[in-house]
Amino acid sequence: MKFRAILRRGIALPIALALPGVAFAQDSDNAVESAEDAFGNATAREQIGVYDEGNVRGFSPGSAGNFRMEGMYFDIQGGLGGRVIDGSLIRVGTAAQGYAFPAPTGIVDLTLKKAGTEASVSPFFSVDSYGALGAEVDVQLPLSGKELGLSAGIGLYDNRYPNGAGSNGMNVGGVLRWRPSPKVEVLTFANHQEFNDETSQLIYIANGNFLPPMPKRGTFGGPNWAMSNFESDTFGMVGTARLGDWTVRTGLFRSGFSNNGNYANLAFVNPDRSTERTTIAFPESQSASWSGEARVSRRFSDGPRQHLLTVSLRGRSIDAHYGDGIAVDFGTADLDEEIFVDKPSFSFGAPTGDYTRQASLGASYSLAWKGRGEFTVGLLRTRYTKRVEVPLSPIARGTTDATLPYISAALTITPRLTIYGSFVRGLEDSGSAPGYAVNSGQIQPASRTRQFDAGLRWTPIKDTTVIVGFFSIDKPYFDIDSANRYGELGQITNRGIEFSLTTNPVKSVRIVAGGVWLDPRLEASPLIAQPLGLRPVGQPQLRTRFNINWTPDFAPKLTLDAYVNHDSGAYATLDNAVYAPGGTRFGFGGRYRFKLGKQEFTARVALYNVADTEILLPFGSGVYGYNIPRNVQGWITTTF
Repeated sequence: MKFRAILRRGIALPIALALPGVAFAQDSDNAVESAEDAFGNATAREQIGVYDEGNVRGFSPGSAGNFRMEGMYFDIQGGLGGRVIDGSLIRVGTAAQGYAFPAPTGIVDLTLKKAGTEASVSPFFSVDSYGALGAEVDVQLPLSGKELGLSAGIGLYDNRYPNGAGSNGMNVGGVLRWRPSPKVEVLTFANHQEFNDETSQLIYIANGNFLPPMPKRGTFGGPNWAMSNFESDTFGMVGTARLGDWTVRTGLFRSGFSNNGNYANLAFVNPDRSTERTTIAFPESQSASWSGEARVSRRFSDGPRQHLLTVSLRGRSIDAHYGDGIAVDFGTADLDEEIFVDKPSFSFGAPTGDYTRQASLGASYSLAWKGRGEFTVGLLRTRYTKRVEVPLSPIARGTTDATLPYISAALTITPRLTIYGSFVRGLEDSGSAPGYAVNSGQIQPASRTRQFDAGLRWTPIKDTTVIVGFFSIDKPYFDIDSANRYGELGQITNRGIEFSLTTNPVKSVRIVAGGVWLDPRLEASPLIAQPLGLRPVGQPQLRTRFNINWTPDFAPKLTLDAYVNHDSGAYATLDNAVYAPGGTRFGFGGRYRFKLGKQEFTARVALYNVADTEILLPFGSGVYGYNIPRNVQGWITTTF
């Protein structure tokens, strides 16, 4: 699956849409070849791994606000596409060892595209079996030798989504790289992304404690006027100066998101496949943030020991405006029927103002001892302030001061075996209420979180790495209550065991495989009256991923690949009365490099969910979507 080009607030649900990516030099988009572990790796076009920005150890680092841009603290409100983003890495387990100021829910570390020293133009064309089309052009321009370079591009998309919805999209942006000396680098970037006439997916809600019938996938349930326009603009800079034993890094970012109003199309499902249809219309909404970090590090050498002291100052300021929705009932319809009704007139009230301010000061010490291991300890002091101005209601204010320690260590037992462990506390975002909630769009208060993990990294033979780890995470639990309001219902503890294998058993074969076994437990808040089961909604206990690449010796320009993904079932209601079965999906594909005249091209064809496995996905208590049906995707690119 491709790296998702849009991350947005509001009614967005984890429907895992595969949006078009970006063309760049030949096989650098191969996520299997570039993966260092199986926990999560994304290029501009492909994404593999047990985890992603929406799911790390059962939680969402994206919703928790745990993004970094080139390692710098970054608050993202809108979307970032392949024009400026080269890929991302999920920092969890061993990938988080020695990382300054980690977070319990994991970190999504984004990488900017950087221009090389040669001018190039890379056109890219894509198509899939849903009817989606994409056309992109990316350029790399060395403006002044190695000192100054520009990477920029534009993409146009006619999107067709697996749920029958669609949109017209555009993404334009660029990254300017300035290196006045070998020890100084400044990256500046700007990105604009928009999706117009985006039809809203149908959300299925069971009228009772039962698993609803599987709808006909790929069918848009209507109404056809429920369309929205989304825009996001992001710009910023990252600077690095290495001055002997001193390193100074800075990052400053602006991220904004807006829409002209959006819709939630709901189908309340009965066991006989009849439904009651409701559309909730929401007024236009906006959110924008400034965020950034300044970091100073000093390195000391002591024979085989390297000491690193780091001081960091980071902060963010978020202004968001959203409003209550208006629900309109359209009567009954069959589960797979598209409804055709006239658009009502909506009159919305004044918007709610939601303002968040956070500032943090931290310090850390790291010791790297050659042949022995590494040790890191740090402390982050943060102040989190929130003000909510609801029309005709008193202003709600709150301030949280928190001291957040962390400690990690990795001990080298042998040159091939390392054991590690860490403990970290966090104050993380809790996301916003989804579109099917009566308080849709409402940003939830920050959550105090805690994580402990431990494991081993073993290299039994050359080109083979095994990672096995245990983790335990505690944080508040959010879902829909009996009044259809999204909020905190209790506490959740996720304990589990994760596994990763990366290996080249022979030179021509690359395997990346991993999994996580999860044991999540809920404890209901004494303030809620409804029953709460032992297990949370929508969290499978077993999740495995297997990817393989093969470049035959007899055809070195051909690379074949395959994947097998499995998710066990998950409870679908808060009282655990309904269980949604999981399933296994597999697919395969290939990429081929060839010449037309003197020009080299790369073409790829991939088949996803070949067996067309059907899985109902619980989004919330009694709320469902479905997995992506069988799909064929193809693209072709070259670099001039």
